[in-house]
Amino acid sequence: MDDKNSTESNLDYQGGRAAVRDGHDSVRREKPEPVAGGSNKVLISWVVGAGIVLVMAGGYLGGYSNFFDSSDSYIYPGYVAAARPVVEGVDTDAEQEPWIEVWMKDGKKVYTNCIACHQAAGTGTPGLFPPLKGSEWVDGGTERLGMIVLSGVLGPLNVSGSTYNQPMPAWGALNDEKLAQVLTYIRREFGELPEGQSGVVTKEMMKAAREKHGKRTSPWTEADLLAIPGDAELPGVEVDLNTGQPVAGE
Repeated sequence: MDDKNSTESNLDYQGGRAAVRDGHDSVRREKPEPVAGGSNKVLISWVVGAGIVLVMAGGYLGGYSNFFDSSDSYIYPGYVAAARPVVEGVDTDAEQEPWIEVWMKDGKKVYTNCIACHQAAGTGTPGLFPPLKGSEWVDGGTERLGMIVLSGVLGPLNVSGSTYNQPMPAWGALNDEKLAQVLTYIRREFGELPEGQSGVVTKEMMKAAREKHGKRTSPWTEADLLAIPGDAELPGVEVDLNTGQPVAGE
């Protein structure tokens, strides 16, 4: 076979595009396949090392994380919490506030429902809604007050020498605690209590009032209220104003 025919029959030689040595060069540039027992040993070493690290990390978390239970974050023996930082404008002793102060604050919040008629200062609205400040109904016993907030009042009602005809709605939908708080606030804020009386109304006292008078479905009249002695008190024990707990011996 002559050279002319060889060149024409081999496409690699057409146009002078390739040569045999070029093919050899491309083969030499390829990286050889990894040989068993060679670089695979390095890879196995890395896998084993990573496994050891994971096992050690798991052991550490198991021993010291308390299984991520946030209720007992500090489990080290002898741990002593640092003092709370003092932040300007924040009362760090708020948790030590006397019980009566908290009870009165909550009562004042409930009283916001009464402000439209009785006013913030308890002075009432002349000719329409009676005052609470200086009212004989506030200064008297707690039973009448408990009846009033549970079922409301239908006028006419005489208060401090004046007659009021506007009805007062029932607030019995509020729970015993909220009613007790607002009555405590009214008695201590606007009432003229006899010496030695705290003016406190407790949840237990309102519970007793609801058991006795809570089935009433219509408002009370003045005659209904006057049938109850003015100094009648709801049953309940005296509480410590600092703790809210029953006074010893009660």
